[in-house]
Amino acid sequence: MIHLLYPELFLLAIPMWFAYRRWGRAGGATGVLRVALLVLLLTAMTGPRVNWGGRGIDLVIVADRSRSLPADADPRLRELIDNIQNNRRTGDRVGVVAFGSKAAVESLLSSTSRFAAYTKDIQPDGSDLAAALQTALDLVDKDRPARVLVFSDGEANGASPSPAARRALEMGVPIDFREFPRPRAGDVAVESLQLPETVAPREPFQYVVWVYSDREAAGSVTVLRDGEVIAQDKTERQFTAGLNRLLFRDLLEEGGLHNYDVRVNVTNDPLVQNNRGAGVVRVDPGPRLLVLNSDGQDDNFTRALKSGRLPVDVAASKGHPLSPESLEGYRAVVLENVISADLGRLKMERLAEFVEDRGGGLLVTGGERSFGSGGYFKSPLDEVLPVSMEMREEHRKTRLAMAIALDRSGSMAVTVKGGKPKMHLANLGTAEAIRMLSAGDSVAVIAVDSSPHVIQALTPVDDPETIVHKVTGIESMGGGIFVYEALVAAGRQLMDSEQSTKHIILFSDANDSEEPGDYKTLLGQFEQAGITTSVIGLGTPTDKDSELLKDIARLGRGNILFTDDPQELPRLFTQDTMSVARSSFIKKDSATQPAGIPGQLIASARLMGELAAGKFPNADGYNLSYLKPDATLGVVSQDEYAAPWSAFWYRGLGRAAAITLEVDGKYSGAFGTWDEYSDFLITHARWLMGGDKLDDIYLKLDREGEDAVVTVELDSDRPAKLTSEAPTLSYLPPADEREQLVDLPFQWTGPNSLQARFKLARTGTYRTLVKLGGRNIVRGPAVTLPYSSEYMPRIGLPEGRQVLTAISELTGGHERVDVLESLTDRPRSARMTSLVPWLVSISVALLLLEIAGRRLSLWSRLADAIVPTREQAAAPADPLREKVAQRPRRAQPMSVADQPAVKPQAAHDGVTTAPAEQPEKPVAASTESIYEQAKRRARKRLE
Repeated sequence: MIHLLYPELFLLAIPMWFAYRRWGRAGGATGVLRVALLVLLLTAMTGPRVNWGGRGIDLVIVADRSRSLPADADPRLRELIDNIQNNRRTGDRVGVVAFGSKAAVESLLSSTSRFAAYTKDIQPDGSDLAAALQTALDLVDKDRPARVLVFSDGEANGASPSPAARRALEMGVPIDFREFPRPRAGDVAVESLQLPETVAPREPFQYVVWVYSDREAAGSVTVLRDGEVIAQDKTERQFTAGLNRLLFRDLLEEGGLHNYDVRVNVTNDPLVQNNRGAGVVRVDPGPRLLVLNSDGQDDNFTRALKSGRLPVDVAASKGHPLSPESLEGYRAVVLENVISADLGRLKMERLAEFVEDRGGGLLVTGGERSFGSGGYFKSPLDEVLPVSMEMREEHRKTRLAMAIALDRSGSMAVTVKGGKPKMHLANLGTAEAIRMLSAGDSVAVIAVDSSPHVIQALTPVDDPETIVHKVTGIESMGGGIFVYEALVAAGRQLMDSEQSTKHIILFSDANDSEEPGDYKTLLGQFEQAGITTSVIGLGTPTDKDSELLKDIARLGRGNILFTDDPQELPRLFTQDTMSVARSSFIKKDSATQPAGIPGQLIASARLMGELAAGKFPNADGYNLSYLKPDATLGVVSQDEYAAPWSAFWYRGLGRAAAITLEVDGKYSGAFGTWDEYSDFLITHARWLMGGDKLDDIYLKLDREGEDAVVTVELDSDRPAKLTSEAPTLSYLPPADEREQLVDLPFQWTGPNSLQARFKLARTGTYRTLVKLGGRNIVRGPAVTLPYSSEYMPRIGLPEGRQVLTAISELTGGHERVDVLESLTDRPRSARMTSLVPWLVSISVALLLLEIAGRRLSLWSRLADAIVPTREQAAAPADPLREKVAQRPRRAQPMSVADQPAVKPQAAHDGVTTAPAEQPEKPVAASTESIYEQAKRRARKRLE
């Protein structure tokens, strides 16, 4: 399709025609060339351009989805997109790019498809307009005219959008906009909370709160520390326009991170989201050790540690939060015979993070509530510990027939965090339990709703993966679970089994377990048949049907395990299976081992330190486990299992150790009264706590908008202690669940200084550390983003409208009140190929040809070269020439002069005698004249 920039110039054809008629008219080829030359020049003056991309226009809509937009912006914006899509003309294509902290393509350019809903995660706590524009320009086809239409408030807080606007200018893509402003006039906000990074216990300090106000206003300020109010205005204070500095003081005793929260209350504030500030202070009490046990009281173990002058805090395992803030003040944590149910999955995840990502230490000690028997197999701590707790065939004492009855009622279809339904996680737990069994065991699986459905009849576990494949296909359907029917179906599968141990696992919703029937009589019959029953309840011990499930487990002589976290189900299934498949806690046999089970120190234990001197004492019990390949053995049992009693290794950035003996209890035996008992435990604790803190670097962290900037200053007098490579910054973003540690390289900014920067993509506290090579790490400062950067005061920054206007004017765009104008206003795009250079080039060539034709007689020469041949080919045959050619050759006639004179014959008797016949003219002469005439006619036509 050809487009003209100045079509009105075709009116010049009228005067140009009269000028040609008066001064430039010529005939033949010269005249034709002159007319063509004038037509080409006139067409070139109108600015013709050709569009190779076809009909229509490409329109890329850039939709702002950040939190700074007005609350009603989303439905309005969606309505505008629908309106544009409904008014596409033939050839028009529309695409959608959404953006927040990052940009994502929601809909590719299309002339038919429709954008239905947002599907991409763009993280709304940010406005990276620059990335959105770059993404939109990446969609543009260089062969088609295009525009970009931005729906936003313009309050970008990422990189500057100017480079993207310049790229759009080079591509010939105008950027239009429709503003969605949020009212900010009269806003009062907490601009920042400035706290010291680290203080010592009982060290007084002061901190500053900066409050920004658009106007003079009155309000009150409240300060909270760890959720408790420590300062509050009793009367309103006055805020002046601009920044207001508020000063506070405090003193802290307990180590770790302490959270501060500042809140400002002002009437008629248009933006209340930014009336809050937050920050953290680290109290560094030096290296300390946290011991968690069942009651939080000192015992022989903790007293042994304190005898080595180790700073030890003791707490109950069930009540301690094990939050990142509470763990910040410790170098290592000890779990002393703690059952995993006291911790739960989330706390164990935090402990794993503490070791692997924060460089902490972890020690787990043995007992009947620990390791495999305590539910640590398949838990988040399973991978952290240096010993493995799986069941090995050579250590199996009995064979097991197990029936698993699964609740597949409608409530199991509910999805949990991570997007998985509860039924899926129950299937995974069942699969893990099946994988723990061996060929000598048998398993049956029944899915139950209002009736039982046998998924797998009782069968030997010869091919566990085939059974697992069936189990993982169970889907939720039906009403509530009929408990009695489930127990009957499971018992029927086990009644005729050959194994000596028979066990039922009943999985049920603690809020939806129906129709128990006469379960007590049924469980009595099971007891007589040697069948035990455990219950895994999805819920809490206080739920509606929890008492029924507890009673079933009690009468069934099995375990009762509750969890309201479906992600713990795989661990609970394996915990119960392990408890019946084998005894994972090995006790002494008084008949054969009256003195207890002997142990032996291993030479490799010296890698930890001097554990003890002399022979290792006997113990009355330990948790059966196996040394992992990369772990180091400290003490080994001297029985048939040769199991590790002490093992340790480096895990991630931290250290982990296991003492599978009960360090304080009835199974400690001679170990508990050993002379080297305290030294043995203190050596483990000191190794876990690591070395001294590095003091040859200085760390500083500043927040700049939504970015955190970490600066490292190295001691110039001690560079040899550091690795030749640059240090690495690692940070952990805030989250309820465990997050992946993010590593960033530092950039050298001086001979002894480095800097790294990362984006605060979500609200909360970010914790940092610096890796110096090897296992040398330094815990860095923490930084808190109190509210979305979308609500931050734009101090020193242009208003959103100014940003949008600037990029629009730079690219030739417009503010669109009527967004459909972006479809009808076809841009003068650089992708339209101009025909002017081609027309001018052809015109120059025709001009030269016209001049050469006249000056060099090209047309006469051309006629001489090609026209005769054409005349001969086209002329009819000459009969006279053919007659002459056929006449027989005769003697040469005499010339006229040689012939005798002939007189005219006289007339006799009135009769006149005719004169003698004249000789015939040569045919050749007559034919030649015809060709000459043809040449002259052809030459005249060409000229």
